[in-house]
Amino acid sequence: MNIKLVLNYVVLSLVLFACAAKLDLPQYTAALDAYNDGKYQTTLTLINQAISIEPDVPEFYVLRAKANYKLNNKASAMSDLNSSLKLEESFTALYLKGKIFLERSELSKAKKNFRKSYKLNPTSADLLFDLGYLEYLRGENQLALDYYLKASKYDSRNPAVYVNIGNLYAMMGNSKLAIDNYSKALVLDTTDGIPYYNRANEKMILNDIPGAIEDYKKSLEIDSLNTNTMFILAEIQNKVGDYSGAVLNYNSILKIDSTFAKGFYLRGLSLLSLNDEKNACADFKKAGELGYFDAYEMIKKYCDGKKKTKPIKR
Repeated sequence: MNIKLVLNYVVLSLVLFACAAKLDLPQYTAALDAYNDGKYQTTLTLINQAISIEPDVPEFYVLRAKANYKLNNKASAMSDLNSSLKLEESFTALYLKGKIFLERSELSKAKKNFRKSYKLNPTSADLLFDLGYLEYLRGENQLALDYYLKASKYDSRNPAVYVNIGNLYAMMGNSKLAIDNYSKALVLDTTDGIPYYNRANEKMILNDIPGAIEDYKKSLEIDSLNTNTMFILAEIQNKVGDYSGAVLNYNSILKIDSTFAKGFYLRGLSLLSLNDEKNACADFKKAGELGYFDAYEMIKKYCDGKKKTKPIKR
């Protein structure tokens, strides 16, 4: 064997042994354990001790950066990442640096660091997800979709990936693929109201009214204070003749905001369709008092003591 190759092998072995020995430093291993247990302040105390003993180990600064990031000390985290990268370029340092830039909306700097980290680990689902979000913010929807699809390939258990894929397909006008991906997200997590809501919107586009109503209702079971969903659902229920269902949703809206004039007006219209003129007129009067002036026309037509025909179906 060539004597030069032997010497190089020996030197490399010594370097790797030295690095491994530094990573076995008790203060570092204890800091790592604390971080994994979610004890980030303790992590800082211990990793500071490790850095005071061995100030030239890039992994130490990465761990301190991660702890600072969790504690929302983003400036300190960035400083530690820069210190780590001066010693050695690593995927974790570049990726976290890119995330901080992304959170600051410094998209060009975020992309630069993400691309460098991508070269070191092109199969990281988390990185691919963030690259997708970055390109979405930059208005590059097709590129964003490509990254999200890759992310789903390497981590098929993340519902957020499928929600974002669905959102992009919806923006591109492909409701069927959007629905398919929202459905995949819901297989993984039935506790998130957003994919139900988004899937309902796409079902409306495809004229699947019963399916849309079902999804809006499921979304409200999860997010019972979402008045926007209540309004949409009530509007659909009125269109299909479910006036009682619409009234229930307006009741919920007005329970949340008892000063919302339009809510009284719309509930009045639904009550009128149920031939409940007494309560309808009470709602119209309340809406008018709150400043919704269209209500006065309804009062004039239906609440003057004369028998009037029902309003035209909306």
